[in-house]
Amino acid sequence: MRFLHSEAAPSAQRRLLGLALLDLRLKAGLKQEEVARRLNASESKISRIETGTFKAKSADLERLFTAYAVSDPAERERLRTLAAVANEPAWWQSWTGVTQRYLQAMVSYEELAERVKSYEPLVLHGQLQTAAYGRALISRARGDAQSHEELWQFRAERQRRFAAAETKSFIGVVDEGALRRPVGSSAIMLEQIEHLLCLMDSGRYQLRLAEQANPHVHAEVGPTTIFDFAERIMPSVVYSELFEGGVIIQDDDMVDRRVREFDALQYASLAPAATRRKLQQLRSLYR
Repeated sequence: MRFLHSEAAPSAQRRLLGLALLDLRLKAGLKQEEVARRLNASESKISRIETGTFKAKSADLERLFTAYAVSDPAERERLRTLAAVANEPAWWQSWTGVTQRYLQAMVSYEELAERVKSYEPLVLHGQLQTAAYGRALISRARGDAQSHEELWQFRAERQRRFAAAETKSFIGVVDEGALRRPVGSSAIMLEQIEHLLCLMDSGRYQLRLAEQANPHVHAEVGPTTIFDFAERIMPSVVYSELFEGGVIIQDDDMVDRRVREFDALQYASLAPAATRRKLQQLRSLYR
């Protein structure tokens, strides 16, 4: 588990390369300290390459091939391709001036994931927000109007890219409190609820509503986003955003616990048809 604020964050693409290199090291029966000694590098550097927080250079990769006795040309080329993709400038490079590193890391996992599952107890997930709701929410943050607008444009690009990736799906538990707690005006909230209903029509966004009055809805899991990846190219990853920063969880046991808690919360929430009816009822709050 890594709490991130402004320090280097493990991008998904570098994590994917790191897992492949970790697998090779374990198959070679080597410890990190042994590899570090062979490469005349620090053990910390090997660890950071494997966890995705360090950019592996071409020279590093070739020396690791030697250390792990990787002789298959196809395997070497696969790893070189992974490294090239991991080291390419990300699409959000233009927004690095207004986005924290933990947010950039989260988006890298969102980009790679086939399925995103999320519960947000206080506000709506970024993938579900309308422009008016998102702008009103961002305006509460520190910074001037220009930085707020840039943050919204970043979020809008996230939404556009997710919607354009037809193989991706979103499973969300929407807390009733997040809809009863106004963000901006009544008109903004009414539009937001209509937007949720439209998303449900698409089939790629599966939403359930966690009712405030339901004693079986246990919101203690807190803000939770789970990233599942196609063909298990890497284990599921959990992201939780806090006021001070973000937490990325990769430990198998901790991820499994969050997944089980999310599944229980989803099960206790309203089914899609009942969620639709509840959303239609909640519109009356803002008319």
